[in-house]
Amino acid sequence: MLGILLYSLGIMYTPGPVNILSLNRGVQARYTLHIPFCCGVGVALFFWFLLIGYAGSALLGRTAMPVISAFGAGFIVYLACKVLASAQLEFKGEGKAYVLSFRDGLVMQLLNPKSFLAVLPVTAVQFPAAGIDGTGIALWSLGLACLGFGAPLLYAYLGSNLSQFVEKPVYFLWFNRAMGIALVWVAVDMVYTHIFQVLWSHQLSAAFP
Repeated sequence: MLGILLYSLGIMYTPGPVNILSLNRGVQARYTLHIPFCCGVGVALFFWFLLIGYAGSALLGRTAMPVISAFGAGFIVYLACKVLASAQLEFKGEGKAYVLSFRDGLVMQLLNPKSFLAVLPVTAVQFPAAGIDGTGIALWSLGLACLGFGAPLLYAYLGSNLSQFVEKPVYFLWFNRAMGIALVWVAVDMVYTHIFQVLWSHQLSAAFP
């Protein structure tokens, strides 16, 4: 069971689209304003842990991941554009930092392929190996979802402490641009890894059965 916790901590607390975005928002605004977004992330993880824990990974067919990844990449680019636009307006004194909502966190994590990297090995391998079934799946899903809630909140907190080093407005602007570009890069990498490579491997399998 310790292996489940260590694996989940490792996969949830490393940089990804959700954590990068949370770091950026922590720099821009008080990290406590980020709690609704973090709740959305936790609820999305709880949903996936429950669904795959009880119904099995068979629900995610060969064509499911590219479709989910496509929507996820699109949503990440959408949020990156919102962040960049609000940063530009804030720099000009014409607006304020964009605050991420519960819905943003929920949708982003539901469509985040990194969710499946966290959920699938745990539910398909580690839960059965540890004898976790029945209500145990629900309890562990809730606990792991709470870990998922903590990851973006931690990054937002770190961002709020980082903000003292980028006090000048122009530094904020360039930091936001860097974070926006990082998010777009994550989306591009998502498309390449979870769509292009998957579809290409399927074509090769069809051509050389």
